[in-house]
Amino acid sequence: MKIFVTLIATLVLAGITGLWLPFWSLALAAMLVGFVVHPGAWSAFLAGVLLWGGLAYGADVANTGILSARVGALFGTTGMGMVLITAAMGGLLAGLGAALGDRLQKAFNP
Repeated sequence: MKIFVTLIATLVLAGITGLWLPFWSLALAAMLVGFVVHPGAWSAFLAGVLLWGGLAYGADVANTGILSARVGALFGTTGMGMVLITAAMGGLLAGLGAALGDRLQKAFNP
């Protein structure tokens, strides 16, 4: 149950803050959820993968894959490879944010 709450809370909070703040708002949202819920980093990692992967795939579909294919050519991968790399980076960012929030809570309340 805690994993589901963490997943939904991170997705909603990061989706809302991502409208006004830069890319690192995902880490802030995951850190806040990690501080309050103590989920562990894996559920926040999954939330980051779903959020950034979904956003990257939506942008890829919107421009018929032209941008991701061109950027992917610079990195030696395909357009869908760039979407997967973006999703993995979002997961890493959210997972590290949640781990930091969990450790901060343990540091303040030993």
